[in-house]
Amino acid sequence: MLLIYLVFMLLKPINFAKIMPYTPRQAALLKVVLATVLGFLLALFFITIAEWIFQLPSSILKH
Repeated sequence: MLLIYLVFMLLKPINFAKIMPYTPRQAALLKVVLATVLGFLLALFFITIAEWIFQLPSSILKH
């Protein structure tokens, strides 16, 4: 949730209403959806990196 909020704060200055001038409500919804998707992917990336770090010693010392 923290990374979704961080991504939302990073996207806040971007004016999507310029890209979508006839649908400002959809531009706001686009910002929320982008923040959710990018925040989720960023969290998944960090979780995967942490798993790799925890598995590294066991894979090195196995052989």
